[in-house]
Amino acid sequence: MDLKGVIDQMTINDEIAVLSDLDTYLSYSSNRPDNHHFVKTDNAFTRKARLLQAIRRWQTHAESGSFTRKGITYYHPNLAKDGQISGCNFLHHEIFEYAKYRTKNKKAYETIGEDRLFNNFLSSQPMAFNLFFPLMEIITCDEGKRRLANVVSSLVDKNDILNIEQITEVGIEFIPDYYNHCLNDRTAMDAFFRYVTKNGKKGIIAIETKYTDILGTNQASDPSLAVKTATEREGISHVFTKEGKERIAAGKIKLSQVYRNLLLTEAVRLYEQLDESLSIIISPQENTSNEKDEKQLSDILNEKYKYKFQVISLESFVEAIIAEFPDEDIFQKFHHRYLDFRTAEWLLKYSPKKF
Repeated sequence: MDLKGVIDQMTINDEIAVLSDLDTYLSYSSNRPDNHHFVKTDNAFTRKARLLQAIRRWQTHAESGSFTRKGITYYHPNLAKDGQISGCNFLHHEIFEYAKYRTKNKKAYETIGEDRLFNNFLSSQPMAFNLFFPLMEIITCDEGKRRLANVVSSLVDKNDILNIEQITEVGIEFIPDYYNHCLNDRTAMDAFFRYVTKNGKKGIIAIETKYTDILGTNQASDPSLAVKTATEREGISHVFTKEGKERIAAGKIKLSQVYRNLLLTEAVRLYEQLDESLSIIISPQENTSNEKDEKQLSDILNEKYKYKFQVISLESFVEAIIAEFPDEDIFQKFHHRYLDFRTAEWLLKYSPKKF
């Protein structure tokens, strides 16, 4: 083991040494305060991730948060209290300040949830802020634009279809103000990259981030525009197979979140007269809950346009960023916060109390 590995293991050992029993990090309610339990609806990965985020919340010294329903208060240790004051859910004070700026200046159609942004350690929304705000800072110089382009290209453009030269903009929680010309709903990009190619062309990469989340399965309350966009709109409908369009038109494929994300991206491309676009999902490799929807979408894309939808593991994305920017310790902190499960796994395996 190299020196970095030795130090890393010492850090984990130190974490484990100060941890209490497993039930310290489990949920309970006001009517049964001594009954600490796992959340019944959690799958194995969500259970582990919720435990990790309970530990991370505890390490910030933030008080555990709660919510009340029908007179009963429920405590989930991955929830913090007063995070909008302490900034405990963010890896750096500048990210916290940006989050406060976005909530203060929130537009009527935006879907930024203040409580989950500031207080829910398990939510993918603050995770997106923690990951992409530092990238916003990196591209303030030309070198950063080129180096981030190298990272993105290595992950999504292995066949050199896009030929990205620079990432010119990084954005978080984006719904275009012309959304009524897209799908006329509040489908949002969790993050995006705008880029220019070596030939001077322009494009956008829309990003959906999922930590433990499941892609939304419901279609819009009025799906007619989305259906028309997928099946008839010039400049977009050609990306789908004939059979795929027929199944969408017949209602056999519901345009759930994964489809609307792609359609929004394509509509933005048309509206802004961009040359290229693609939609990607970034989630931990153990979060396999969305594989069915992801495969179904990929299957109805014409072969020529399958690159327009891609799934990338959060691990590979973060590791590529760390490799390109090894001196930016914020990304090591991100990995520790969200992807270093060793302390949680140790508690699950060795805690003396069984559940």
